[in-house]
Amino acid sequence: MPVISPYRRLSREWQGGCAALLLLTLWALACPYPAHAAEPLHITSAELFAVNGHGFSPPPYTLDTVALPGPWEPVALPHVLPPQLVPPGDDTMGPQTVVTWYRTQLPPLASSPEPRYLYIPRWKTDGQIAVYGDGRLLYQSHANWLWNGSNHPLWIPLDETAGAQPPQALVLRIERLRATGGAISSLWLGDEAAISWRYRVRDALQIQLPLMTSAAFLAVGMFALAVWLRQRKAFPGASLYLLFFITSAVSWIRCLHYYVGQHRLPVSDDWFGWLTVNSLFWLVATAHFFLVRLHHLSLPWLNHLVITVTAATSVLTLPVFPGNWPNVTVLAPLAYILLLAMGATAFTCGLRNAWRAGSRDGMLLAGWSLLSLMFGVYDWLLQNNHVSVEGSFLGSYASVGAFFIFMYIMFRRYTGALDGVRQVNASLEEKLQAREAELTQSHIRLRDIEQRQTLSQERQRLMQDMHDGLGSSLVSALRVVEAGRLQEAEVAEVLKSCIDDLKLAIDSMEPIGADLLLLLATLRFRLGSRLESTGIALRWEISDLPALDWLDPRNALHILRILQEALANTLKHAQATEIRVTTGTADGCVTVTIADNGTGFSVAQAMHRGGKGLSNQLRRAQAIGGEVLLESSAAGTQLTLRLPVNRPNG
Repeated sequence: MPVISPYRRLSREWQGGCAALLLLTLWALACPYPAHAAEPLHITSAELFAVNGHGFSPPPYTLDTVALPGPWEPVALPHVLPPQLVPPGDDTMGPQTVVTWYRTQLPPLASSPEPRYLYIPRWKTDGQIAVYGDGRLLYQSHANWLWNGSNHPLWIPLDETAGAQPPQALVLRIERLRATGGAISSLWLGDEAAISWRYRVRDALQIQLPLMTSAAFLAVGMFALAVWLRQRKAFPGASLYLLFFITSAVSWIRCLHYYVGQHRLPVSDDWFGWLTVNSLFWLVATAHFFLVRLHHLSLPWLNHLVITVTAATSVLTLPVFPGNWPNVTVLAPLAYILLLAMGATAFTCGLRNAWRAGSRDGMLLAGWSLLSLMFGVYDWLLQNNHVSVEGSFLGSYASVGAFFIFMYIMFRRYTGALDGVRQVNASLEEKLQAREAELTQSHIRLRDIEQRQTLSQERQRLMQDMHDGLGSSLVSALRVVEAGRLQEAEVAEVLKSCIDDLKLAIDSMEPIGADLLLLLATLRFRLGSRLESTGIALRWEISDLPALDWLDPRNALHILRILQEALANTLKHAQATEIRVTTGTADGCVTVTIADNGTGFSVAQAMHRGGKGLSNQLRRAQAIGGEVLLESSAAGTQLTLRLPVNRPNG
């Protein structure tokens, strides 16, 4: 079974989702109203007259349609209100405005159990709108004067209250700035079953879809900001996440004017207009630098151009200049032309550089950005009434597409980073396994070398010990025998002593696990028979002792030799009838004491003569960090071996 990469799987899912959304939209637009619904009334003509004035005024609550002045001019709906040239004048009374009235007579409407509604697909004005039915105020815009939610389709109930009669005349009052244009679409009148689907489809596609997508874009941008704050020092490419957040925030600000305006904004019209117009420049600038991060082919002159134009426009359109300086609403058409030139230059160069660098993500984003500029051209034409008034702005859909493209790019970057981490981990694991194999082989070689060294050291130790002990005794006995001065019994005794030496040397190599008592038991086993053959009683008074971690075969042999020498001296010279072996602990040391009841000797004279046996005992005790204490009197001799529990040198 072929393996599908996550990128291809994501692409298929994304394409499938877009296709499903497109089919749903086409079905909603093409689906007729239900068969049981009454035929809706499509109003395509009206009468018009306009009155110039200064400043904005609230619409009257009631209206005498007969008393309205004239002359009335018949017009076809949809209808465009062109901008007027405004001569310089005194604006102390407020901006120069114009109130435009639309009036249409309705045919007699039969009574209906269902309430009727007025559906206005689109209206456009830098001002406010009010709708009257038979002189009764049915609806008025409540938002700011200029940014008033004109992108929202209107859904106005006509006779929803009890006992209401269907109106016979509709009047629309549009108050706007004279310097800007306006427009009104055709009108639809009918019950909910007949026309609500038209309103809902337009509201979903024109308002709700951009709103939800913009909010999702900003939410993901906030997540990208959190990633950047966390990884900006550890991850070299983290600046891409910051640009993603800035793009999402600017896109959200840019799209605000599409779906806000049903309620009054917390900022003034001038400042909201400044944000709306300049956010498009900021969006182009951030998209440009995002592209540069994708294809890594920066053009300094283009970067300077984008920054200069964006900064200059943002400053020159600030609503802080006094006098007759035009506000951003008047300057918007010229600003958009400048934006189109800057964006076309930036994204064309970005597409070329992405093609040269082989960046598919860069080509996708640059291509969509150029297409979005075409959407902007259409929006500019729609805003200035050069295309059908009943059309819909496409700029919001540019943001929708940008959201999915940015999500796709960041998803690929994220999954690419995960794949990179997995590859690095796999490579590190392979290197670690290879290194572990090398270390294992090295450890085996070192262990073999250590074993050889240990065996060599043990051989040398045994050879040295046998040379100094067993070998020396045998050589001395051989010379005496050759001279004829040694009897058979003495020869046998020498040979027994040599055999004991050999056995003790072998016993020292047995593992005793730092247990001195086990070592003493070995000594008793080897020398007990000799003591019994001489008729000397052995009193074994052994108590528990702490473990000696430093007790290895070399040190064990030293201890056995010291104690063996003490027992041998007792057998040869003390004429004792009893030997007592005891153990104990004191001052961080363990003690092994061998005492007899023999004749004793002068310790001072023995030390002065420097006997070989005593000197060997002292030397061996010093080698293991211990101490030999010797006491002797007419009542007997006592040798105490003090051994440290812990040795500093291990």
